[in-house]
Amino acid sequence: MIGTKCPGQDMRYWTADDVHEEKCPECGSEVEFFKTDIRLRCPNCKTRVVNPKFNMGCAEWCAYAEQCLGPGAKGLKAGSLKNIFLGELEKHGAHVNGEIEYIKKVIEAAEKSLEENRKDILPTLASLVILFLKKNDLITDPNTYLNDIENENSLPQKATKDIREILDRIDVSELPGMSLNEIKDNILEVI
Repeated sequence: MIGTKCPGQDMRYWTADDVHEEKCPECGSEVEFFKTDIRLRCPNCKTRVVNPKFNMGCAEWCAYAEQCLGPGAKGLKAGSLKNIFLGELEKHGAHVNGEIEYIKKVIEAAEKSLEENRKDILPTLASLVILFLKKNDLITDPNTYLNDIENENSLPQKATKDIREILDRIDVSELPGMSLNEIKDNILEVI
């Protein structure tokens, strides 16, 4: 039986606009993207550059999105990685008065900054939530907590690795004296 190919992935239906170049935000070198590339490494400085023209709209509803696009498609489903971490925030932080709405605003600010700089939001979002929970003594160890979330939700290995790198670079002993905006700024500095 011959399998059909998604029309959005089939190059026979592409136009000249489906291949484009973007400048690396770090060194300014050109990075060539196909419309199906989520992110690529800059050939010059090896920085991960996000494809600003990538649109996974079909992955939000397609039952075959993860098979078609790989683990990155998980972030667009109803049980998306973003929703998993926001759900964890709601579940564990519900009794922290007024802080939930505040951290959501901090997350929105981080998303905007990351979008402008073409950087991946998931590791930052997850790290913000985990560090918020640690700051408020709602979890004991960020890495153990991430292990639990990873096991419960089958997080992509790359996402988990990126989150761990951020968590390892933030001094958790300083969290009690830091505001959420300071935590966000520290995270944005290390990514």
